[in-house]
Amino acid sequence: MVRQTEDGLYVTSPQLPGFMYGRKRLSEMRAGLQDVISFHLDQRGPFQVIEHHERHYDIADGELVTRLANDNYAAERQIVYERLGRAIRDSRQADSLAQGVANSVGEVVYVCAVPSDTLGWLNEQLFDPSDAFYAAVTVGEEMLMTLPFAHGDAYRGLEDTYTAGVRGYRKNTRLSEIIQDTRIVSPVHQRVEAET
Repeated sequence: MVRQTEDGLYVTSPQLPGFMYGRKRLSEMRAGLQDVISFHLDQRGPFQVIEHHERHYDIADGELVTRLANDNYAAERQIVYERLGRAIRDSRQADSLAQGVANSVGEVVYVCAVPSDTLGWLNEQLFDPSDAFYAAVTVGEEMLMTLPFAHGDAYRGLEDTYTAGVRGYRKNTRLSEIIQDTRIVSPVHQRVEAET
């Protein structure tokens, strides 16, 4: 994960416990990353690295993070990222996004996802295997769908959250399958009162 701070960039990885590497510029970070990973693992590279760029927002009383993978689907993920950015610039929508299910450090994380992403791939991005995040995917011309995923005892009882092993979902389950199973519009229930 590459996160921008006031002092530069720092890199961490769920696959490399205890790993942290900082630089002022992205080009500097990329130039030295293979050597730093080699040192950390005490083995020779090269290593396959997929950058996940995070952006942190302080919104009202909450913290929101967007995460964008620079992989083969980067162009599609960029569209999700741009739509999230537009929503964050609208104070009403930003407040709603920031009120979601927070992870173990208090951040509400939105992963820019595509329908072919699997639960396993999404879960590999977690530093704590019992944590929470949202998968954000594009729907239609201008809309986003956000799917909450929560793992572990701390999130038991939360409605409308997804986890591997629940509802028959496995690590190889694609988001497209979950989207097909998700009711997007709930029916309106009207209360009928008897006239007296």
